[in-house]
Amino acid sequence: MKKVHLTIVAGLLCASTLLLAQNGKVTLTSHSFKEVTIKDKNGHTKTSYIDTKKVLPGDIVMYQNSIHNGTEKAVKNMVVNNPIPKEMAYVQGSAKCQSPCTVLYSVDNGKVFDVAEKLKIKTKNGTRTARADEYTNVRWILKTPLAPGKETTVSYKAKLR
Repeated sequence: MKKVHLTIVAGLLCASTLLLAQNGKVTLTSHSFKEVTIKDKNGHTKTSYIDTKKVLPGDIVMYQNSIHNGTEKAVKNMVVNNPIPKEMAYVQGSAKCQSPCTVLYSVDNGKVFDVAEKLKIKTKNGTRTARADEYTNVRWILKTPLAPGKETTVSYKAKLR
């Protein structure tokens, strides 16, 4: 089966749908949610996510991508690439997968991806390990095929600079 690359252009406050043909359709839907802290009547706090209508500097946004396999066969080697908007700083350790996957990052707008520990930034004194707020892209590589009719999600959080 062919390798499927799904690319999301994640605008700050947009949700979009991308359809790819492969013996039917693989559908990718992207949503963004603002992270809020809510107190209940007993004074306990919990984190919740609401639609992103207004985001202020310092706010956290979760970008969530849902992938649905509408084909009649399992889709193997699924890769989801997500640019991080320039106005946003990736929140370290926030990339998640519903299904088993490998998470990679880029600091050069998606030219090279690697695990966080191996990403380097050139400085006038040599090189150093990149900080999470310097990441430009997140990539998820699904380890297991997505069965026909099934859906999975991947997500990450970023903070408005």
